[in-house]
Amino acid sequence: MAGSDITIEILKEIREAVRGTNSRVDTTNARLDAMEVAFNRRLDTTNERLDVMTDRIGAVIERQDVTSERLDLVETTLLDVAARQNRLIVRHTRILARQYADLEPRVSGLESRVGKFESE
Repeated sequence: MAGSDITIEILKEIREAVRGTNSRVDTTNARLDAMEVAFNRRLDTTNERLDVMTDRIGAVIERQDVTSERLDLVETTLLDVAARQNRLIVRHTRILARQYADLEPRVSGLESRVGKFESE
């Protein structure tokens, strides 16, 4: 019977140790639950900030699209104006060249007539 008493005592000690372990596990679970709640709050806050940033980035992209469209319009307009100015310059240069070509014989003629008057 003495062996039976020792077995009972050992089993009682094991039971107490298991209860202590269960208590520590319960405490650990409670801490983990608290950490999970805190983590979820932080995660929710991070997600909210990311949503705000996503909205801001979307707004910036929309503004860039509008700006890009405006720049395309300005570029097209400037190219059109440059082409018109180029045509006007070419036209004006041709007119001046014709006028110069028309004036050259007249000036030569006047110079020779003046030369005749001066020699007389």
